[in-house]
Amino acid sequence: MGLPLSLLGSVAAVVLASCAQAGTPGEVIDVFPDSGVTVADWSGSTLRFTEPPKRVVSLVPAVTSMLVSLGAGNDLAGRTDFDTISAVLALPSVGDGLRPSLEHLLILEPDLVIRYEGPQDPSTGPALDARDIPHMGVRTDRIEDVAAILVQLGRIMGREAQAGELVERFEVELEEVRQRVAKRPAVRAAYLLPGDPPWVVGSDTYLGEILEIAGAENVFGDLGRPYAPVSIEGILMRAPDAFVVAEGTAVDERFRAHAPVYQVSRGIETPGLTLGTSARELARALHPGALP
Repeated sequence: MGLPLSLLGSVAAVVLASCAQAGTPGEVIDVFPDSGVTVADWSGSTLRFTEPPKRVVSLVPAVTSMLVSLGAGNDLAGRTDFDTISAVLALPSVGDGLRPSLEHLLILEPDLVIRYEGPQDPSTGPALDARDIPHMGVRTDRIEDVAAILVQLGRIMGREAQAGELVERFEVELEEVRQRVAKRPAVRAAYLLPGDPPWVVGSDTYLGEILEIAGAENVFGDLGRPYAPVSIEGILMRAPDAFVVAEGTAVDERFRAHAPVYQVSRGIETPGLTLGTSARELARALHPGALP
């Protein structure tokens, strides 16, 4: 199963360190009005931008949406097959975000590629290095990663104020949901992802955090892994009070016979600015009457 996660022109970024850890992932290391901004990405590389890039290819749909929300949509030169927002559908696609077509990517002459950093994609980074194409590896494992990426993008694209407003907005939305359900008993819930057997959401994930914010106790919070396949019998043994799935996810009838199945908008599996909306939607289902 591929987990939901539901790129030459004038070079505006230069990789200063590509192997050694030079800063905390997601950190904005320094900002100088006369010489640009330096950031650390999630691979341990440090990138320096002397001016905002003008031809960006994002291989991460959540980041693509962030750039559009920042008002930097005109700086996008391409998209992936999984970018479905209307603002980018007219852009040429480079295919799968984890296995992009390098040929199509090179044709777009990007001055920055934003890619997913992780073992699911071990080849894109080295391929871009070999062609001297600046790239920034990101991960959206936790809610704090979403906020850090937004701050970085704001600084890189010269849209710091817009980024600050967006971060504040979705953090306020999440906190409002948290407060609304704080005094209600937590609903023991399991978040199911497609697969045979089904995959479940475990620990240290933004989906697990959204469950907790919405007033749920993740019955697989002790899994010790972000995601894992679990047999139907193993899931039912945890005796959850509710199951949560994204719209369109097939659900075995044995789950429906055991406890309510709540569907939430598929956007919850694209970690970004919709997390506040997703938390609100889930809290309304788990705790009727808690939110307007």
